[in-house]
Amino acid sequence: MSKRIGARLIAALGLLVAPASAQDQAATEAGAQVYEEHCATCHGEKLRSTGAMPDLRDLPDDKARFEKMVLEGRGQMPAWQGIVSPQEIDQLWAYVRRSAR
Repeated sequence: MSKRIGARLIAALGLLVAPASAQDQAATEAGAQVYEEHCATCHGEKLRSTGAMPDLRDLPDDKARFEKMVLEGRGQMPAWQGIVSPQEIDQLWAYVRRSAR
């Protein structure tokens, strides 16, 4: 009987993980579009920096810092507050993190 419960529990957990994975993939794909529209000109196509700007694949895993840089700008990077929505920042973060080295 305990094997049955364990099997059912594993099956139920699998159902919970699948939608999250699909949501993560959708966010990553949307983030790639946001990146191409707003970031690729300076940071390089598909996060591949030409060396003139920081390589976003090397960013530390610090979403709060990332959001602050995007919203407020930093150095030569302009502020994107009011241009990029909070949802787009989340999508962009998903794309950058998935592509991190």
